Amino acid sequence: MMLKRLLVPASALLLAALLSGCFLLPREAEPPELPLVTPYSGAEYNTVTVTRGDLVSAVKVSFVFSPTRREDLRFSVLGRSYGAIYVTPGSQVQAGQLLAELESTAEQEAIRATETELTKLNIRLDTARTALELALEEEQLQGGRSSVTSDARRADISYYEAAIAIQEQKLEEERSELEALRLYAPIDGTVTYVKTVDQNSRSGKADTVVTVTDTASGVFTALTDRWALFPEGEQFVVETDAGEYLCIVRDPAVYGIKTEEMGEGLRNVCLEIQDEEIPQSSVRGEVRIELEVREDVKLLPSRAVFTVGDRHYVYYEDASGLKSALEIGCGLDNGSYVEITEGLEEGDHVIVS
Repeated sequence: MMLKRLLVPASALLLAALLSGCFLLPREAEPPELPLVTPYSGAEYNTVTVTRGDLVSAVKVSFVFSPTRREDLRFSVLGRSYGAIYVTPGSQVQAGQLLAELESTAEQEAIRATETELTKLNIRLDTARTALELALEEEQLQGGRSSVTSDARRADISYYEAAIAIQEQKLEEERSELEALRLYAPIDGTVTYVKTVDQNSRSGKADTVVTVTDTASGVFTALTDRWALFPEGEQFVVETDAGEYLCIVRDPAVYGIKTEEMGEGLRNVCLEIQDEEIPQSSVRGEVRIELEVREDVKLLPSRAVFTVGDRHYVYYEDASGLKSALEIGCGLDNGSYVEITEGLEEGDHVIVS
């Protein structure tokens, strides 16, 4: 083929720099005017070949997985020693299941005492009601006139009913106090954290004792300046070390995540997992998005092309060993390969350092 050469005079000093391998000029400089020369003895050059193929310009956006719901459970009662923790990391729990409790011997004894007193009062109330029925029957036999006995039984009933109401209120308060010493699972899920305690440990205000995570659902999130590439409702595949996950873009506000711009053009993107299986917490993944595709085009490694202003050049060596700069036309460049639109053909060789 015929190559279009740019042949112009140059100084011997510039020629020596070229032949020593330092011939790629700064991109902001003017292109050199190089004569056709043969290399001095011992000079070595690497070359690359113009190939043909498809060229893709793509971006990758990093995401991190998090469950849609996680509950960190803490005691509201402070300074109390721990009684028992009934779960371990990995335990599957159901909503309402008892997970842990503080030492509660005194509270349980108080509840038992109140329950015993309530039992006694209810027996006495039943006895008073029976006695009233007997008194009323006796009055009927005596002509239906009220007697001191029936009035006394009514007074007994009123007293016991009032005493029972007081004890029931007391029991409710005592049970509430006991419940404050216990932690229950608020959701179905998996225990992902359990605090390590010993006999000297005491409950603290900021101490998370058990964490329950809903591992049945979750989202991948990213804070990125590429948020415009993720329109709501579009589907994407997140690639992780654990596998690929089909996701759909959701409004971050659905998950309580900020939707406004966070500065420097950054916004949150949420990808809701559509697969039944979801990854473990904190798994990271990437979404690859193709921005442009060129099919069946001439290609060169990007490092073989240098640019001055808006003009592109390569160095080449012809069959006689002569070397020179050649202006070429370039199209899409993905950082690894560049599309050659003119000046070179498939199979041509160019010099690289």
